[in-house]
Amino acid sequence: SDEELLLLLEMVNLPDIVGRFGGLDAELDWGKVLSVGEQQRLTIGRVLLAKPRYAMLDEATSALDIGNEEGLYLQLAGMSTTLVSVSHRPTLLKYHHQVLELPGDGRWQLHPTRDYRFDW
Repeated sequence: SDEELLLLLEMVNLPDIVGRFGGLDAELDWGKVLSVGEQQRLTIGRVLLAKPRYAMLDEATSALDIGNEEGLYLQLAGMSTTLVSVSHRPTLLKYHHQVLELPGDGRWQLHPTRDYRFDW
């Protein structure tokens, strides 16, 4: 419903997007009119709406400040969706149970998040 979509836009910190672009039925090239951070928040909103069993998030919050990142990941963590995040941000560790480390030489290692330390 429209009400659900408006609530979802508030949840991802995009409450003004409907007014800025002419309503919920606006058809635009969103990649040209939204900032990268707005695109990322909208994409997280789609995950929250679809409630998939799994979500692959590749640098999904790279253009966001830590406050927006935390707010979005807290909402994602409250779902029954299994999250797989690719990120260079250690701030995301607290939302995951394990870290798959790929050093780039064909090896890999799985670490419990509590034991993992970024080397850079």
